[in-house]
Amino acid sequence: MNKTFEKIFAKAKSENRSCFVAFVTGMDPDYESSKQILIELSKYCDCIEVGVSFNTSTSDSSIIMGANDRAIKSGAKTEKIFKLIKQVKKNIESDTAFVTMGYLNQIHVYGIDRYINDCKKSGVDGCIVVDSNNEAPEDDKIFKGLTNNNMAFIKLIAPTNDSNYIKQSLKKSLSWLYIVSYAGVTGSKKVNINNVKKLTKLIRKQSKIPIGVGFGIKNYNDVKNVSKLADLVVCGSSIVEKIKEGNKKGLTNQNLAQFVGKYVRRLSEGVKN
Repeated sequence: MNKTFEKIFAKAKSENRSCFVAFVTGMDPDYESSKQILIELSKYCDCIEVGVSFNTSTSDSSIIMGANDRAIKSGAKTEKIFKLIKQVKKNIESDTAFVTMGYLNQIHVYGIDRYINDCKKSGVDGCIVVDSNNEAPEDDKIFKGLTNNNMAFIKLIAPTNDSNYIKQSLKKSLSWLYIVSYAGVTGSKKVNINNVKKLTKLIRKQSKIPIGVGFGIKNYNDVKNVSKLADLVVCGSSIVEKIKEGNKKGLTNQNLAQFVGKYVRRLSEGVKN
């Protein structure tokens, strides 16, 4: 297991709670504001997923795609996201884990070896590759590269996946496994607790690995309910909406960060059962 994730799981266990994970798109709405947002969120989050903007996303709703568009307009590129994460980690004192979230095409174009090397140099603790297939040679290469550098490869499990797929994914998941609560794009529906129960049961039969749950977790009560079933609770679209709201009000940098941070702080309190 990645060392940073070991620390946050141990801390959460000692406090009798689940871990809270926030997703934001890197450089949304601009580099400096994004930097301040990430620094602020590190105060309330055990882990932060940083989306690497992509204009042809296949699993994201208009909410995240809007964030991607704002980030790209501000000059977002993969190498700038790594620079952003590296600078943020130099400016925080917490053991918050940082994870990149993106697509295989991005990594393939950037270069798998280069991507993994830049993850390591920037202090990334893990990677989520939304559309990567367990049987693809690129998937094997990413898994081996991350593992050899003590970074987590975090696989997604959807309600449409069977026990065989879960078994394959577990072989490449050494830190935690990410359950998608419904079939569909991010933030388009409410979290499906029944799906979460079914998938956690299937996974628990095969492994004791920590389980994260995301998609459709939009408020404090959602976080509280999911935290009873999961080791990590992931909230994304509603946070991205809050960034958009603040940006529309003309807030930037530290002012925008505090506006978003106040909202995320309340969400994060839901894991404290």
